[in-house]
Amino acid sequence: MDPVAHDLDLLADHLIEQSGASSDGRATRSIDLGLGTLRLMAIGFVAGAELPEHDNPGEAVLQVLRGSVRVVTIAPALVDGRELGPGRVVEAKPGLLVRIPDARHRVEALEPSVILLTAVSLPGGSGH
Repeated sequence: MDPVAHDLDLLADHLIEQSGASSDGRATRSIDLGLGTLRLMAIGFVAGAELPEHDNPGEAVLQVLRGSVRVVTIAPALVDGRELGPGRVVEAKPGLLVRIPDARHRVEALEPSVILLTAVSLPGGSGH
């Protein structure tokens, strides 16, 4: 892949195809832009597949490139030190940018979908 520019439409096509052939209904591709702490990951899903519950010890946002997904926060989420409540559900389609909360969460594909996850690795954290 080109370290400067990436065709996200072609990548989405590829990940949708790969996710259909995968036993867990997902396909993942790291996007290497040669940056130290900024990481980009594209994930393709078949309808009904999910990214299981996990923590987010870094700063991250999710953008839907294709389809629609549901981001489910399991535990109370903290944003700028404020608790957002016992959990939250956000349904995302192309054009919506979703901040990944600093809490346990999962991502569910409502239809064949591709997301772009952008994360900043924090010192001592494993992040997404």
